[in-house]
Amino acid sequence: MAPAQVWFITGASSGFGLSMAKLALARGDVVVATARKPELLTDLSAKHADKLVVIQLDVTSDEQIASAFAQGKSAFGRIDIVYNNAGQGVLGEVESMPEVMARNLFEVNFWGVVNVSKEAVRFFREENPSGVGGILLQSSSILGVEACACVPYYSASKWALEGFSEALAREIDPKWNIKIVILEAGWFRTNMTTRFVATPSHAAYTDPSSPAMLTRASIEHLELQDPDKANRAIFEFVQNIDTNDTLVRLPIGKDSVAATRRRIAMLSEIVEKYEKWSEDVVFDKS
Repeated sequence: MAPAQVWFITGASSGFGLSMAKLALARGDVVVATARKPELLTDLSAKHADKLVVIQLDVTSDEQIASAFAQGKSAFGRIDIVYNNAGQGVLGEVESMPEVMARNLFEVNFWGVVNVSKEAVRFFREENPSGVGGILLQSSSILGVEACACVPYYSASKWALEGFSEALAREIDPKWNIKIVILEAGWFRTNMTTRFVATPSHAAYTDPSSPAMLTRASIEHLELQDPDKANRAIFEFVQNIDTNDTLVRLPIGKDSVAATRRRIAMLSEIVEKYEKWSEDVVFDKS
């Protein structure tokens, strides 16, 4: 009998990825778990040898991505859900962050997402049985809704992810039956949240009352939410996704919902305040 669902998870060795792998297996699904350090999944693999395939994957490598998807198909025949979860976090002001560090962040958080997304869409369309399609879960963030001082490049990578995912969803032919869900998670107790890589403070931003320093101080004292509960919500959402939806943005966590409301209010205020500046910009054909 075919499994209920086949999950392909990136960044599956910790945090949201590991949590979802465990949940999917517990619910009777099968999992293609990918990670840069697959040895961290040895214990999980031993418990679920018949339902779990563990594959080493660097999401910045097109060749490794294609190979991982092919191995997933070889093991389970199809892939239903791709959880595009791999990522990294860095903390530091715009001026304190070395360019190489910022570029490396984008290689994983943006280009890694792009690489996996392209193969996922192709796979859903061309490798899965006709009409099956698939669901692509894109791990964005509350910081992809509301940017934050001292996390500029991480915020930018998530904003890029959101724009890319929205454009991709608009390109997809509805008959392919491919759904894209942008997951905008708030602050959760994961390795990324508790172990942000931080640069030394830039000298110009060391005033304790500055937004950058307040962010640095608050990171260690956030009321972090439960990633297992978040994944249970995501799992249930996937089971009940509206078949008419091509693109969904799903805030996860009360803080993310609040940030989304603030964003809506801010944009509404901008339109009301500045709409008059667009009243006389139509090209005069006379």
